Amino acid sequence: MSRKAKTLALTEEERRQLTQIDERGSDWRERRRARTVLLFDKGLSISAVVTEQKIHKETVACHRDAWLARGFIGLRDLPRSGAPRKLLETHQQVLCAWATAEACTAPQLTDRLSVEHGVQVSVGVVQAALKEKNYVWNRTRHSLKKRDEKIFRATQVKIDELLEKTKLGEFTLSYMDEAGFV
Repeated sequence: MSRKAKTLALTEEERRQLTQIDERGSDWRERRRARTVLLFDKGLSISAVVTEQKIHKETVACHRDAWLARGFIGLRDLPRSGAPRKLLETHQQVLCAWATAEACTAPQLTDRLSVEHGVQVSVGVVQAALKEKNYVWNRTRHSLKKRDEKIFRATQVKIDELLEKTKLGEFTLSYMDEAGFV
């Protein structure tokens, strides 16, 4: 018993749109599927399309069947199953609020989320969640420690004394930049 091959007959507009997707589409999967449909429209068999595109026979058949069933929508990826999200939307909102309120590192946010909400996730999950919300991570820079007020005031007095001696002509005061130029 021979099976009749499923043929495709595209309109000129469909060919134009598929060609545009094939040439300029942003998703490589959609481009490949559009190319498959265009090859079928040229009258190629599944074997010929497999040879041309170097993809599996079942994949080619799935692309053709998706086009026949759903048209252009069949070119898009369907939702895929996977692991459940580790952070709920409410946890992401809390992280965003904390990150906006004060400068925190990702490990600090991870620890705080664990303590306050009992959610155990990795630092990478916290970073990915904030990146998804368009937050940008920069390297944390170490700043100077708080100054010792007693030493600061003593140094101010010494500088004032030196400025006074310069005004009296006891010595010449020169300012130098960090490169050492006068």
